[in-house]
Amino acid sequence: MKPPFYLIVLAFLPSFSFCEIVVKGDGILLDTSLTKNEATPTKPQASKPDPAGDDLILFDNGDVMHGTFGGIQDGLLWERKDIDRPIKFSIPAIRQVVFKGSSGVVMEKETAFITLVSGDRIPGKIVSLDDKSLVVKSSVVGDLKIPRKHIKSLSPNPFDGELFYSGPYNSNGWMILDYRKTKEKDEAKEIAGEEKKPKKEVIQEKGKLKEESSAWIHSGASFYSLDNRALVYPDANMPDIGRLKFKAKWKGRLNLTLALHSDFTRVLPAEKKEEPKAEEAEEIEDGEKPKAEGEQKPREKEQPEKQDPAPLQKERLVDFRKNNAFQNIAWINPSKRTHADMFGTGYTMTLYSSYPNLSRNYFSETGVARTQRMASVRSNISLSEGGDAEIEIRYNRKESLMILFINGTYAAQWNDLGGFPGDGTGFGIVNNTSNARVRISEVMITSWNGMTDSANSMVHPDRDLVLLGNGTDRFSGQVIEIKDGVALLKSAYMNAEIPVKDLSKIVLKKSTSTDLDSDDLSEDLTWAKEPMTIVYKPFGKIRLNPISAERNLLSGNSPFFGEITVDLSSAAMLRFTEGSPDLSDWFDDL
Repeated sequence: MKPPFYLIVLAFLPSFSFCEIVVKGDGILLDTSLTKNEATPTKPQASKPDPAGDDLILFDNGDVMHGTFGGIQDGLLWERKDIDRPIKFSIPAIRQVVFKGSSGVVMEKETAFITLVSGDRIPGKIVSLDDKSLVVKSSVVGDLKIPRKHIKSLSPNPFDGELFYSGPYNSNGWMILDYRKTKEKDEAKEIAGEEKKPKKEVIQEKGKLKEESSAWIHSGASFYSLDNRALVYPDANMPDIGRLKFKAKWKGRLNLTLALHSDFTRVLPAEKKEEPKAEEAEEIEDGEKPKAEGEQKPREKEQPEKQDPAPLQKERLVDFRKNNAFQNIAWINPSKRTHADMFGTGYTMTLYSSYPNLSRNYFSETGVARTQRMASVRSNISLSEGGDAEIEIRYNRKESLMILFINGTYAAQWNDLGGFPGDGTGFGIVNNTSNARVRISEVMITSWNGMTDSANSMVHPDRDLVLLGNGTDRFSGQVIEIKDGVALLKSAYMNAEIPVKDLSKIVLKKSTSTDLDSDDLSEDLTWAKEPMTIVYKPFGKIRLNPISAERNLLSGNSPFFGEITVDLSSAAMLRFTEGSPDLSDWFDDL
């Protein structure tokens, strides 16, 4: 691990403009091999330290630096606008590089996703498939031939029609529901002479977080929880028939609440109108005889006035935000902690380690928050402490149906006979356990073709499975070939030619696929060293051992592809440490 003083030295890098700076091992070396003009070195020019660049580099010890990815040449080259020479970092010291300005892969009508047994996912057009190989034309990898035995599945329509959200590659649009502070408390502090404390900042020192400013931290393409305040995405635009899918990893006992189809609008009691005060002396009407002392005026029968009920007031979360950036919103009333008060009308699903439950949240006609627990069909799950899982929720608002899948296996189902409440499309997450840590990543909201089968049921040891885009029709047999946009399927009962554009997914039989868990795995399919992962928006992922790289191109080796060159202009990040958290020790010190 590098000593913390090396960042202090980097602050004075303009004075070393005659050479390249190399961070290696426990020190900083000066390398003159990449000077731009060794004969007439340029003088350092004063420039502002920020903005240094749009990209981010996260080191293994937790330090972060802004700048621009410059390529790979015997180390990673990093450029800053305030330094006129690239900085070279030793790759083992780097955890990830995040490309902030990436627009993602352009998804055209013929763009499919090819998933390999290794977990790689390549976006591109399926050109042809035979019994030996698949040919793909991709904006990411160009023309590529992949052995058929390395392929797990082909998804001509990877999002069942439409992708509504994929991330979190950045934190834009996400909010944290914070507690409201009453005016009385603020005034009392001012009277007592207490100074308002500045907002705490996240300070990373030697890979540890000293103070946190937020209930959630965004790093790379993940969110990390620090306490039990809610993280919400009101603009999720969940469709009427769709899927919500994400990966969760946790330390401690799982107790996670999901806000689904929430409108983040709550009903408030109407303000009471003040009644006019009675006059101390009654006015004497003309011609009325004054009453003697002690004489009471006869009471007239009072006619009750018909008053219309005061209209209910509504409060919307999105009206409180200042921009689209990641921010805390003072929204939670400590005296009202019902899910309806927090998320408005919609559903909340709570996932425990052994079972899930679903609640229906709404407001009555008089504005009272209501929560109704829904009965489920089968609701037994098994999630250990300190585990991880892929959570998928498929739903159909029109049919009042919601189905939960965990790690590709059917877990529970709910049918709301009263129909989906409201018309909310927002999404939120709450870590209910204060001493647990949760990481959320690979969040996807897509349309749904209506298939209720689990993902695991789409795997057969001896037959290829073909699922049509309508979500109901499926065929099994052998996919002989794909040519000119048509898939030829042969089975014991028929031979069918199906246009690829009408297919949702093709899952190849497991018996002929490469088994990565086999003891007989060829040495040619093992990694010489830990590979780097290139993550693409919205769903691509390629692992390579890097050879060299320029600003937007990277060459590397893979036992499944061979040597290829990939485009980085649409990449979201480079991850050099596979399977490890994005922040040092994942808050083990807290």
